[in-house]
Amino acid sequence: MSELKGGYSTALNFIMRRELFGIKLGLENITKFLNRIGNPQNNFRAVHIAGTNGKGSTAAFIESILREAGYKTGIFTSPHLVDYRERIRVDGRQIEKKYIVDFVKKYRHLISRNKITFFETCTALAFSYFADKKVDIAIVEVGLGGRLDATSTLTPIVSVITDISYDHINILGDTLKKIAYEKAGIVKKNVPTILGLMKPEPRTEIARVCRDRKSALDYLRPSHLGRNGRPFKFDYNNGGLSLNNLDSSLPGEHQVKNAALALRVVEALKPYGYQVGKRQYRRGLKKTEWPGRFQLIDTPGRPKIILDVGHNPAGIRALVDTFSKMYPGRKADIVIGFVRNKNLEKSIGYIQPITARAEVVRLNTHRTADPDEVASYFNRSKKVTISESVVDSTKKLVESARPDDIIIVCGSHYAVGDFVANKSKIL
Repeated sequence: MSELKGGYSTALNFIMRRELFGIKLGLENITKFLNRIGNPQNNFRAVHIAGTNGKGSTAAFIESILREAGYKTGIFTSPHLVDYRERIRVDGRQIEKKYIVDFVKKYRHLISRNKITFFETCTALAFSYFADKKVDIAIVEVGLGGRLDATSTLTPIVSVITDISYDHINILGDTLKKIAYEKAGIVKKNVPTILGLMKPEPRTEIARVCRDRKSALDYLRPSHLGRNGRPFKFDYNNGGLSLNNLDSSLPGEHQVKNAALALRVVEALKPYGYQVGKRQYRRGLKKTEWPGRFQLIDTPGRPKIILDVGHNPAGIRALVDTFSKMYPGRKADIVIGFVRNKNLEKSIGYIQPITARAEVVRLNTHRTADPDEVASYFNRSKKVTISESVVDSTKKLVESARPDDIIIVCGSHYAVGDFVANKSKIL
């Protein structure tokens, strides 16, 4: 095929088919490709974010605050819920379809010939877009791990690691120390690193890497938050920045920690010329949009529906903790599906206490976990049904529910994304 036909759909299909090459951790391929297209990653400033959970929320908070302060922002996150273009945004707006079409037309032979993977292609596309749009700063989320992730071709002005828990243990390692080492791969020489709240073992390992690479290290400390709960207080640098009665658009105490880490990161950007006032901090937190994070859909006469992309034990536990605080003593009907290679037994163990009945679904991806296996971890006392469809399962629960019931759709971006894409068919 000498040229792409069909415009955006053809270009997007070309990118998505790169998934056939799987995940190839390593920087050699992406580095060569970026060299061939002019190293766009060297033409804008960036914050680079790794961690097990909270990367996307922290990135969204940082981006919203900086945009509120008047800076032209880029943000690169993954995965998307419904539209591929959600991954790459400038000033809150998704990347233009025409830009994707033009990028694929220009580089498709190079991408094909060098077997550039899906995520490598996405990363190069984002870097190219941010450079061409001349963003003041880009917030870049790691795809997987850090040390060998395609985004690590970037040299940021600040590196951030949100937390460390067990996920992707078949790739990153089966101990917190090993996982922390992989995440600490984003640490660069003479680039400051900021850590979120985490256990001593991974924090110690990351501190060692920072010493070896001469990266100044600082932590978000519990004292910075003032007290737990919402609204919260942020006090940094002995009163250098003190903000009372803070709140954000994202519910849950885990989001308080993510918001506080975002405040700490933005403070670290000030030596580079980024100035943010107290009002802009407050408005940025309140305006942050990050769908699928304990997202409540409350329709009159219908049950409440909560969407949450918690996809590993730590994410499911945060979902359960938030639910239990917001709806003490309540239980919910659960629509749940996972991708493979997750600690399914532990995740189901966390969610069982708030489960009235469960619809275990097969996700619309080749990576879906076997619903029968997921269902096997529920207690026999629970009413559990196997389903082939998120849409059918949720619709069935909605139609049989009372207006004061609660339904949770969770376990994977695929499950939540399927609901969002078909919301009109369900409600």
